[in-house]
Amino acid sequence: MRKIMLLAAALVLVSVTNCLPIVYGSLYTNVTDNATIFNRDNSQKDGIGEKSGEACASSILALIATGDAGIKAAAKKGGIKVVKSIDFNRSNVLGSVYVSNCTIAYGD
Repeated sequence: MRKIMLLAAALVLVSVTNCLPIVYGSLYTNVTDNATIFNRDNSQKDGIGEKSGEACASSILALIATGDAGIKAAAKKGGIKVVKSIDFNRSNVLGSVYVSNCTIAYGD
């Protein structure tokens, strides 16, 4: 019986950790990942455009979640008509006490 309980606990742990971002801290996380680059223009210094906009969604205690972290919302906030690149920023405090997911759009 004890082996079955240990196996069940291990399976739950593996299934939960597969849903987490690649870099995750159980006490605190603040990670930005480059997601995609579109329409790369080598004539510009960095190729990601001159403007940026950020849109976020957040959750408290995994009970209440609000916000729009979509690419369209980020582009609108930055006044971007052509999105060239997007990044994602994830942060959390004490697991799921406070979680924030942001999309950062770059373009012209």
